[in-house]
Amino acid sequence: MARRDDLANSVARYLRTSEHVLAGARATRRNGVLWTSLLGGGGAAMGYLVSTFVSEGILAAAIGGGAGAAVGVVISSILSSFVMRRSHGIRAAVVLMVLTDKRLLMFGQSWLNNRAVSLAREIDLGSITSIVVGDLRLFTAHPVTIALTEGTAIELESAKVERPHDLAEAFRRAVGG
Repeated sequence: MARRDDLANSVARYLRTSEHVLAGARATRRNGVLWTSLLGGGGAAMGYLVSTFVSEGILAAAIGGGAGAAVGVVISSILSSFVMRRSHGIRAAVVLMVLTDKRLLMFGQSWLNNRAVSLAREIDLGSITSIVVGDLRLFTAHPVTIALTEGTAIELESAKVERPHDLAEAFRRAVGG
């Protein structure tokens, strides 16, 4: 209940009259978590190596590794944003999906506080045929597939902690399935 109330407060200005939040989850492009891990880890290793050659000491290595990891994560975020825009028309690396009794809303997120910043896409529930959440796989999050009536699908992934199954179940209840 508290999670749903927090979501409703976060997106209140985008809700229509008498529209109610049912569930929500954050998601990124398919394989986004894997690529962020790889680029962040690779950046950390490169930063560590560069800082070790430039300056000796544990502090230099720690700073170099941290800076390298941050650069890797930023590069991954830029790539994810580009892929999401090209494949789904969403201008964000990570989206906050909010299911209401009328629509599925997708918001870009703030880097600072994980709040909804801008409405990236909205889809009427009648335009969605299913929301399917797959099983966790090694090194990836839950695959989430939102099938649309036009025959296309939005393919994302969402971490277990985001409870994407709750979103899929709320959709089934909302459409009577």
